[in-house]
Amino acid sequence: MAGILLGLLAANWPFTREAMIKRLEQASSTRVEMRGFRSTFFPYPGCIADDVTFRPIASTSGAKPQDPVITIRRLTIESTFLGLFRKPGRIRSMVADGLRIHVPAGGADLHAAAGAKSDNVVIEELRAENALLEVASRQPAGKPLIFQIHRVQFRNIADGNKMPFQVSLHLPTPPGEVQSSGWLGPSKDTNGTVRSMAISGTYVLQRADLGVFKSIRGEVSSRGAFSGNLTSINVTGSTDTPQFEVTESGHRFHLTTQFRGVVDLKNGDVTLPMVQARVGNTNLVANLSVAGKPKTVALNVTQGKGEIQDLILLFSDDAASPVTGPVSFQTKILLPAEHRPFKQRVQLTGNFVIDPAKFTSANSQAGIDQLSERANGKKDKEKDHDADDDAAGFDRVRTRLDGQVALRNGVATFSRISFSVPGAQGDMNGTYSILNKRVDLRGKMRMNATVSQATTGAKSFFLKVVDPFYKKKHAGAEVPITMTGVYGHTHFAAKLK
Repeated sequence: MAGILLGLLAANWPFTREAMIKRLEQASSTRVEMRGFRSTFFPYPGCIADDVTFRPIASTSGAKPQDPVITIRRLTIESTFLGLFRKPGRIRSMVADGLRIHVPAGGADLHAAAGAKSDNVVIEELRAENALLEVASRQPAGKPLIFQIHRVQFRNIADGNKMPFQVSLHLPTPPGEVQSSGWLGPSKDTNGTVRSMAISGTYVLQRADLGVFKSIRGEVSSRGAFSGNLTSINVTGSTDTPQFEVTESGHRFHLTTQFRGVVDLKNGDVTLPMVQARVGNTNLVANLSVAGKPKTVALNVTQGKGEIQDLILLFSDDAASPVTGPVSFQTKILLPAEHRPFKQRVQLTGNFVIDPAKFTSANSQAGIDQLSERANGKKDKEKDHDADDDAAGFDRVRTRLDGQVALRNGVATFSRISFSVPGAQGDMNGTYSILNKRVDLRGKMRMNATVSQATTGAKSFFLKVVDPFYKKKHAGAEVPITMTGVYGHTHFAAKLK
């Protein structure tokens, strides 16, 4: 009986160099080469192949040999004697030491050769450790993305099977550690291409360094789930960045997000139709895309509500926000891939309401307090607002601000900014530079008081003569106003003609 079995094995021994090369070429539609090869018999039947390379098959005769898409320093295959006689046949394990995968700029699509017959073999385990995945840049001088794969394991590999997998790797951008598990396969088209292979699972990203993007800083952690194929992946998940910072501002915020979207693995584009985020004490609902060549970031905030100081200090390097208070807003933000500082690159359009708003600059707030008193016709103008009000615990005049703004090249242009304080309402337009903090706003203000009532001393007597010229229906007076200067040292004035 033993002799019969040995005779069958000798006649049908599957682990020869020629047989293994043929199987690997049919499975990958590449040209396979092996520098060294030997069969093994005990304790497990199988083979060991050294310096295995997989090269794309040249499309035209006489073409130069192409760079390999896969290299394996040592490929070890083990079966069992019982597995050699089972139907389907079974491979106990395949271990790829020194695995290197190179994906060219045009992509690599490994698939079974057309018309190739399946070996109908089940591979119980396929494993690689300390492997490397290199994805070439589409830019002529661009650096490749390199994924260091600490460990990857697939089980139950066979045609038509849904295969469980586990992988741990180092993500290159942003650099961080990822662990993932899930299911791969089966292929959803008749050609059995790798790109059509179904994939689903979960992932955990730990402490990825956002500083690689230069414009921002912080360590982000994320977890979520994915499904799709190796062409397009649907993702849902959340992120947590305890110390998020825009580099040029220097202020840190706790940033958390929840998201749902699609990652296009052919070109790297990311589309997130649903993003919910919290920055400091401000919440927003948005959609996000990172697309194009080179990548442009587009964020559309459809609903935002929180504190204006959170938004201002994201982009301002001032020690304190010039304005504080509850804010609601909508905005569209565009960040082109340009080689300019963040404040000059970022583009923004939106509208906002801050109610009530308070100015943190003593000069600005004192001017608002005095404006409200004069607009109501109060005559006590000689007192020291700062000293008296602070000593008495007096609550400063609060202002309502709402407007429309467009930010380009570091300059915010207000097409409309309205304000109201007790006794007055105004509309202004103009600019504010986030680069040098220079203010230039002009407009009109309607007061409860007349011009003479809003003025102190002898001047108020002589201005009674012009009261009729500035008198408006349902208002004491309407006068032109300006706000100019550098923030913190701005000058608010009414210009009587």
